[in-house]
Amino acid sequence: MAEATAPAIGLLAGNPDKRRLLTEVLQHFGYRVSFCADPGQLDCQRLASINTDAWLLELPEESALSDWLLEHSAVPVLLGAGEIPAPDSEDYPRWERRLYNKLLPLLGPAPAGQLPSMLTVSDAITDSQPVRPPARCVWLLGASLGGPAAVKVFLDSLPADLPVAFIYAQHIDAGFEERLPGIIGRQNDWRILNCVAGSALHNGDVLVAPIKRSLSFSPEGRVRLSDTPWPGLYQPSIETLLDQVGDAFAPACGAIIFSGMGEDGVQACRRLRKQGVEVWTQDPNSAACSVMPEAIMAAGLSSRQGTPVELAAALQSWLAQEWPVAL
Repeated sequence: MAEATAPAIGLLAGNPDKRRLLTEVLQHFGYRVSFCADPGQLDCQRLASINTDAWLLELPEESALSDWLLEHSAVPVLLGAGEIPAPDSEDYPRWERRLYNKLLPLLGPAPAGQLPSMLTVSDAITDSQPVRPPARCVWLLGASLGGPAAVKVFLDSLPADLPVAFIYAQHIDAGFEERLPGIIGRQNDWRILNCVAGSALHNGDVLVAPIKRSLSFSPEGRVRLSDTPWPGLYQPSIETLLDQVGDAFAPACGAIIFSGMGEDGVQACRRLRKQGVEVWTQDPNSAACSVMPEAIMAAGLSSRQGTPVELAAALQSWLAQEWPVAL
């Protein structure tokens, strides 16, 4: 198969050495690199003209290009490949495989690529198949102040090959939004994704709810985006998203409310509990800000409490019980 048929990745990396190393790794995997020049040469208009199948970003925290892509890109955007270990270190194969496993569900295997060094032949056969079925079970992770740290510990403690997908609703300033996927996905194998209209959730996905656009789901569970602002005081609205998850995925869904300020989500949690849906909360003693989980608990709506590590273990057990064939 000709190289031109290989999936294309646009690489935006400000550091020249990292840009060179990532280009070599991506080409080693068999992908085409559709852009790898200095991103300082780009503006948003030029960025929109680049034809690619996905973007990989390694940019400073404050970047107009990142902001533009997260809001307007019609293709997936992966934020951060992590620090690249020395090629002769024992950490390098794990980093290489982690990157490959995040690219594979977005682009599929490249026709002429070479597998990461830690990937066995049997793994390659498995990974080349559509092993990411549409998620049979979807949980919402809701958080505010102190949420990113708690959610990261939760995901780091949970294997990424479970039959579940997450929607992550984090009250946060829009200027911080582009950093979230890199923060919570840096040291785990979950695929942290920004929203693309029409896409479906798959096992192993963590879909980050946008700040400036409202998110909903079609009857088939596909992503819908609207320029209509979120209702209420909070962006995104956990209350709204809990209802959306219940409408689209119940009874195969649940919610975990982590550290945060405010009472966003209490009434929607009540509606979920009436449907028999699980609602869990972070133990207030382990939360940087306990107001949000305590509001759920005070209303009698929390069916389980725990630290992020304990909640991860509990969810793994719950999935083994509810979806034994899938596990």
